[in-house]
Amino acid sequence: MIGRTVALVGFKFMLISSDEYTEKYMEDNGDVFPEASFRAIISKIKAPSKDYPSLQAYAIDLLAKLDKNNDKSLDLKEFCDGLRDMKINITNQEQHALYRRFDINNDGKISMEEFYNTLARQF
Repeated sequence: MIGRTVALVGFKFMLISSDEYTEKYMEDNGDVFPEASFRAIISKIKAPSKDYPSLQAYAIDLLAKLDKNNDKSLDLKEFCDGLRDMKINITNQEQHALYRRFDINNDGKISMEEFYNTLARQF
């Protein structure tokens, strides 16, 4: 898992990335790798929605809270910091898995359209 440390022959290494094959394999086997399971991660994000009248109202509020600089897009830091500020604790691997799923066009930013469309498919 990304963010974890492994020891090999007395040396410690922190895993900072993985190849596409490994990431896809972990995502496809979420029962074995729950930190790569999009459904499991989304359930963490969805948990606070119980305090809202609808999932749509929650999604709109979530977008507003995450987009701190109001530029209608989220970079990885803004995305992760926003979730942390909302007390939604996710691991480095979960952050990476979420960002991969939300950044549909792979431009390094999550547009509000990408964010909302991804949430709408899951909610």
